Amino acid sequence: MLTGVFFLAGIGILGFAIYRRGFAGYRPAPEGLAQLHRSEAAFVESVAEVLFPSRMGLALAGIDAGLTQSIDRHLDALPRSKRLQIRALFLLIEHLTLVLPGDEPGGRARFSSLTAASRISILERLAHHPRPLFRLLLTALRSIFVLGYVGHPANLHRLGLAPFELQAAVSDAELLFPRIGGLPSSIVFADADRTDPEQASPLDPHGQRHRAYARAASTPRGSR
Repeated sequence: MLTGVFFLAGIGILGFAIYRRGFAGYRPAPEGLAQLHRSEAAFVESVAEVLFPSRMGLALAGIDAGLTQSIDRHLDALPRSKRLQIRALFLLIEHLTLVLPGDEPGGRARFSSLTAASRISILERLAHHPRPLFRLLLTALRSIFVLGYVGHPANLHRLGLAPFELQAAVSDAELLFPRIGGLPSSIVFADADRTDPEQASPLDPHGQRHRAYARAASTPRGSR
């Protein structure tokens, strides 16, 4: 009887500790996320802040690049098995501090709860860890975040990789045939709209970028 009571008490204490460690204290996740839970969203923001602490020659720092939204869209497009792998990676590094604590007091708290200095020290220790498995964790994490950071419209614009603002040419095909699945009545072009390919000017590598990317490059934090 007494053994059963101690067993149930131990289960209760363990469950409370898991709840405190894994679920309690996270702020609500940003609105509109399809995949990331609030703990995962907090983790993504905490990594973005220290992985790309400055603009690094680009338009935005990591915390301003909307990585929570871009990673959420990336997860939503992946098959379930791949999503589980990425979520397991986030969960592992979030609680890796239990065996690889930060340098400051309270260093065994969740990764997302640590100070920026402690988070940076943990990432640096992962990068130079003698065991390849630990270094691989950081490589995998960085690859996920780099996709969203460099792929932000403002950063693409700064890199000169944003798409150009192009005026679509109108050939004989656009005058004669509707789009796939459309009716002939859906053709909106007339003979006057036809463009002469011989008069087209070469693409200017310094030409105007697409207007959506130009807006993103000048949008301040918090207004998007």
